[in-house]
Amino acid sequence: MVEVVVEYQNDRVAENIRTFFTSSEGDEYNPEVVMEKPDEQERLTGPWLGRIKYHLPLISSYVVEINEEDLWRLEAVVGISSVAKTAAVSAQMDTARRTVKAEAAHIGGFFGNGITIAVLDTGVSPVVDLCSPRNRLIAFKDFVNGRKQPYDDNGHGTHV
Repeated sequence: MVEVVVEYQNDRVAENIRTFFTSSEGDEYNPEVVMEKPDEQERLTGPWLGRIKYHLPLISSYVVEINEEDLWRLEAVVGISSVAKTAAVSAQMDTARRTVKAEAAHIGGFFGNGITIAVLDTGVSPVVDLCSPRNRLIAFKDFVNGRKQPYDDNGHGTHV
């Protein structure tokens, strides 16, 4: 089984995706798939291809577990924008701690409480997880365009 992100174009396509999978709760959906070529419909419906792990409606996507050899079946559904394998991501704090010499700060009694830091980068967008429940953006300075309000026209700085 592989884990993939399936991006869809509209709610009807989302319904079609659900016909191929059981939900994370184990519910089964009634297969009713609209295909571009009706003669392929029998090949593409059931047995269940896998399991829906997450629904991500803000980005019109599902994260599903599926057998790798069945990926073509999912990719054949009309209206699916993309199917991409997920990548394992992990924080390497053991490496980062050594690199920034965190142990020396801890020995000195510094653990980050009450500390303010500055990040120089391509920009920052005032996204919800950064500004809610309290705004953690203390100041913003645009050295390139001179804008006064935080923005990120590069897409990198927001995630530093």
